[in-house]
Amino acid sequence: MEEINALIKKEIDAIYSDVRSLQESIHQEPELSNEEYKTREKVKVFLSGTNLEIRECVTSTGLICDLKVGEGLPTIAFRGDMDALSIDERTDLPYKSTIKNAMHACGHDFHTATLAGLAKALSSISDRLKVNVRFIFQPAEENNPEGGAKRMIEEGALKDCSAIFGLHVWPELETGEIGLKSGPLFAASDRISIKITGKSAHAAKPEEGTDAVLIAGYLIVALQAPISRMISPFDEAVITIGHMEGGIRHNILAEKAELHGTVRNTSSLIREKLKTQIKNIVKGTAEMFGGCGELDYSDGFPVLENNRELFEFVSKELKDLSSPEIKGVELNKSSMVAEDFSFYANEIPAFFLLLGCSAPGTEKSSVYPLHNSLFRADQQCIRTGLAAFMKIALNAGSINL
Repeated sequence: MEEINALIKKEIDAIYSDVRSLQESIHQEPELSNEEYKTREKVKVFLSGTNLEIRECVTSTGLICDLKVGEGLPTIAFRGDMDALSIDERTDLPYKSTIKNAMHACGHDFHTATLAGLAKALSSISDRLKVNVRFIFQPAEENNPEGGAKRMIEEGALKDCSAIFGLHVWPELETGEIGLKSGPLFAASDRISIKITGKSAHAAKPEEGTDAVLIAGYLIVALQAPISRMISPFDEAVITIGHMEGGIRHNILAEKAELHGTVRNTSSLIREKLKTQIKNIVKGTAEMFGGCGELDYSDGFPVLENNRELFEFVSKELKDLSSPEIKGVELNKSSMVAEDFSFYANEIPAFFLLLGCSAPGTEKSSVYPLHNSLFRADQQCIRTGLAAFMKIALNAGSINL
């Protein structure tokens, strides 16, 4: 065990500077969903000269790399997402985004660079592996509800794979901490769009019309009823209306209004129940005021379920890393965040880690959340992610695949 840990440290020390440079380069030139051409090319250049089989995806900007060490051996996969968000960066980082309205505010630059570093490190010690390894560089994770994982699966990303692993930077944890959870980790994330039709009239004579904005207001409140009164307090779910439009002028009753929001939960049964309840509420509330309500419900990412056996395996491997800087933290609740890694988890056993990325000792007021224009991750977390993934890969032969 000490020999493996020493090997991991040696390999990380050798490549960390290059991986960090790759992360900074990707961060400076962020690309939005399905536009990750430069990012993909940077990964290919970084991995040139290795013994990896590299192929570009046909239907997306994805990249699939295979490290084959033996015929008949099982194959495990690691996935990293590459796309950025349409946010103007406001940090003072020396490598801040140079692209207007594009920023790696969700840390995908770290995911991509860590995966590339893992691929290079493992390729140099492939004789120590007991499994074949696939590295999946995925586009469009932020493009909910479609995402990019489904197309990668269609392109054969999981063909012959027995298990898959992924990670996400997590500012709620400090660098060196890795969040671990069995079962539901992230929520299903669906979209709702509601069209309300009333009847316009002069604002001075509201009795002659049907106010679509009034109906919308009641709906915003009524849609919270399923969470507080129609499902168990022990179930995890949230309904949020994030966008509303209605009316054309200050003194005219609105004939039309629209609401757009998200529905999140960690149970397929609750997911279906909420669909029915929301449909009934939209129809009933609109009709109560003499209007009409139409619901468009779009299924997004499913619940991300971590495999129990892989949870036990990863927990043990992190304990055996014998590094005081790395600590597995067992999480006791799910997050309402969504991730299209869940599509992989629906196909084969999967495990997703949360990678602490806040520098130890940082004041909480200076820790910005994901999807914030001031978000920044401690670059030392790359070492943590590499160590965890390398340990998983080197000992994956002990998993019952």
